[in-house]
Amino acid sequence: MPEILALSGSLRRESYNTRLLRVLAELAPPGMRLRPYPGLGELPLFNEDIEQLGDPSAAPGPVRRLCAAIRAADGLVIATPEYNHSVPGVLKNAVDWASRPHGAGALTGKAVMVTVATTGPRAGYRGLSDAVRLLTELGNTVVTEPEVVVQQAREVLVTSTDGRPRLLDPTARELLAIQLEALGDLVTAGVADTALRAAHRHRGTVLGALGIREAAPTPPAPAVPQAPLTADR
Repeated sequence: MPEILALSGSLRRESYNTRLLRVLAELAPPGMRLRPYPGLGELPLFNEDIEQLGDPSAAPGPVRRLCAAIRAADGLVIATPEYNHSVPGVLKNAVDWASRPHGAGALTGKAVMVTVATTGPRAGYRGLSDAVRLLTELGNTVVTEPEVVVQQAREVLVTSTDGRPRLLDPTARELLAIQLEALGDLVTAGVADTALRAAHRHRGTVLGALGIREAAPTPPAPAVPQAPLTADR
């Protein structure tokens, strides 16, 4: 059963992207389970002075917990708003922490799906593009098609009287279900890990030519218990 870590790029309590993640739990294919990670707001701003390169155990607690959750997951789903035509600072900060130390971060070799919810009628695609580019360049395999931006979120991402989130756009629902199925296929086939191994076949030589010291491999971290992301939470 694929375990998918679900990250929201918004800290707002009534975030449409967090609401969208709850909808995705309903759309996921059989056997896939989405687990929320609510701790991005606890992360300190990325700072190499406190990063302690080469000693992951010395990283701040919220950073260790995030990296452990990413390592334990089979894949990731990210729902994020677009801020100033790009990714929000909270998401970029999380990516910066999880990509370190260089070449041995938790956020590499993962299958990832990215979607955007926005209140505007035309926005979202620049933020989506930046997020996909960023994650791909870190050695992850991102679901590239279909691209899904849920626009006019105030009107189409609503909460029913019983507290359950609902996505009223049938086309978006269908495309998101296709994205989730594609993510499951990537996880099952081990595509992300295979691609990473191929890219790293000559990694030592490449890093040496660039004058970059290779970090020692980080042992797998224990799984972080998370409650299932169900639609009635």
